[in-house]
Amino acid sequence: MSDKLWAGARVHLTEVDPGTGALCGNVGLHVGDQEPLVRDRRRALAATLGSDIVWMDQTHSTRVELIVRGETAPTLAASGETLGRPSTGEWGPVDADGIIVDARDWQGAPALAVQTADCLPVVFSAASGQIVAAVHAGRRGLLGGILEKTVERIRAFDGGPVDALIGPAICGHCYEVPANMADESEKLMPGIRSVTSWDTPALDLPRAAAAALGARGVRVAIDERCTLEDADLFSYRADSSCGRQALIIVPARPVPMPLNGPRVCDFPVPWFGAETPRDEARRRGPCDAPSALLGDAAR
Repeated sequence: MSDKLWAGARVHLTEVDPGTGALCGNVGLHVGDQEPLVRDRRRALAATLGSDIVWMDQTHSTRVELIVRGETAPTLAASGETLGRPSTGEWGPVDADGIIVDARDWQGAPALAVQTADCLPVVFSAASGQIVAAVHAGRRGLLGGILEKTVERIRAFDGGPVDALIGPAICGHCYEVPANMADESEKLMPGIRSVTSWDTPALDLPRAAAAALGARGVRVAIDERCTLEDADLFSYRADSSCGRQALIIVPARPVPMPLNGPRVCDFPVPWFGAETPRDEARRRGPCDAPSALLGDAAR
């Protein structure tokens, strides 16, 4: 499991465990794995992270739910429904493809998980990592605007910078689709159409997502590994019986502001790429300094 600080929050990526089975390291309950094994893996994850985790029942929708602190358990803000607790360290599942937590006044706020095996896992951070979100964006969700909806919801709470990390997904050289699907998708989201390495129609979800977020002023970083090409990652295209990895974001705990001087951001070098001079400038600069990372990701 990769474990790094990013944009004030902590980000974790599970990967395929060593072994011969298609489900080694799987954290999904919907792929034919044994439920007790999956619950054990999720419980171990929560213990490792030192935080309960909220999971989703992902259905390629554009639903984004805000989770707030309830009297006894995390609660859906829209309905007032208390989240279930099927196992130690686990809340949910939430019927949505995006979830948000504002942890600024919530000590012990839970972490958020998104499961994928080719689709885009995207996590967001704002307010120095105290407002976080996790989003599942497949083709339908991306074209339906789930990422933009998430940004709008976050900015309703905080007007400062918003960061997004796009986790490993199938790349634009591997995501082959029928020609009519590529054409229809391009009409809805110009720039999403691509060509496979074997010269057939394709879609480039990571590039299109980065461009859409960048156009809204979001600072974007990408883990450019392709799930189809990387044996350490689950890929439905590679094996339809495979498991799911999870990209998890743990919100920062509320911290006191310094009495004097500008607050300095701490953006440690992420696992998904080597540090560049731009990264170093951003990591060492004040929190309200403009970021050059966006331009790199959008291209």
